[in-house]
Amino acid sequence: MEMEEVNQEQGNSFSFSAYWPSIAIVGAIFSLISFVIGLYFGYQQINSEPTGSFISPIMISSGVICLATAFAGMLAVWHYTKEVSPFMKLGQGALVGFLTGAAIVIFSTVLNELWLLIDPEYTEKLIEATIANVEAMDLPADARDDMVDAMAQSMRDQSFLRQLFIGIPVPGLLNMGTAMIGVKLFAKKEDEISF
Repeated sequence: MEMEEVNQEQGNSFSFSAYWPSIAIVGAIFSLISFVIGLYFGYQQINSEPTGSFISPIMISSGVICLATAFAGMLAVWHYTKEVSPFMKLGQGALVGFLTGAAIVIFSTVLNELWLLIDPEYTEKLIEATIANVEAMDLPADARDDMVDAMAQSMRDQSFLRQLFIGIPVPGLLNMGTAMIGVKLFAKKEDEISF
């Protein structure tokens, strides 16, 4: 009886600080992946001729980055259950997933800012290439001008805090979902305690 109580206490006693290594490690890995993918497609856009197509390298990069980072929450849960404790509740997994998504955005935003020290003209070249592609589209002049103005304004107004504020919800929610799947796949339930 005492053994069962001790095991249940170990399953129930979670320290929030125990999550951070899993969140930080997985967040750093996936932020590096998303940064490299974004940089690759960004330079593809800069170096390509304007085709006037809606499907451009910069548009493709958003989907690829989203898919590449969507499973970070599941991986963070797997890491936590292997390295810290095999027990995790669904809500705890959701928290780990959301924070992993936030860590990805924070780390990749820092990497983007650091890249601007290496190539200070990257943003301007990307804006010019994207605008050139939009101008090559077969659209009415008013619609094309409005689209160009909106894109240029949004790309130039990307301050560090704005990138975080806009960037965290989507990866956070995606990783929250995959982390809950990860809890179902990798975590043990308290009633699965074996002696």
